[in-house]
Amino acid sequence: MTAPVELVRELLFYRDMRMSSGRDWGLITALVAGTSIAFPVLTPVALASMAGLGIHKLRTFRRRRAIVGIELAPPGLPEGALHMMGRARRFRATVRSLGDGGEVLAEHVAIRNRRGALLLRRTTGAAFWLERLEGEPVLVIGATRRVGDASATSEVRKGDPRLAELGVPRDLAIRGALEIASLRDAAPVSAIGAVAIETIPELAFHRDGGQVAVMRGRPGAPVLLSY
Repeated sequence: MTAPVELVRELLFYRDMRMSSGRDWGLITALVAGTSIAFPVLTPVALASMAGLGIHKLRTFRRRRAIVGIELAPPGLPEGALHMMGRARRFRATVRSLGDGGEVLAEHVAIRNRRGALLLRRTTGAAFWLERLEGEPVLVIGATRRVGDASATSEVRKGDPRLAELGVPRDLAIRGALEIASLRDAAPVSAIGAVAIETIPELAFHRDGGQVAVMRGRPGAPVLLSY
């Protein structure tokens, strides 16, 4: 394709011409490259334009495939939430830890960028008993969220196998500090949430109806754990 130099100059003065976004950069590059056939003096300009367009496309692609950090809003608490302290005890099952592959009752994983903004967060857990220092034990069930600083951090970047376990695509550009906090059996823990008496079928036996105190977390109002 060959275009007169006057046409290229006229296109550059259009009000809707967007060179910075790359929308019309490719068109102008094609016109200059075609014009260089008749005017070899424009060949260096065409080569420079093609190189700049390639770099621009590469940077744009990387930005689109990257995660933007956010500031996590504080969770909401249900009415009548209580603060209880004690030790965590296994109820029925456990979850696999991302850190060492061991069995844990709950685990909070987060990735933060250099500025401390949150890139990714995952909370997994199983129902567990909270053996209080005073009073009957409470069964913690449902959505939970850990509060406080992480006890272990490490650097993670694109290609790390731990990212694949978190479900991050292999071609996604992500890099930051990986925080892992695990709640193990018999470890001290404090929980904040609403407590109600519920019937748990697994605890029912003979004439005992299986009614126990339960601290149940729900989406938007999780049980806050500190461990």
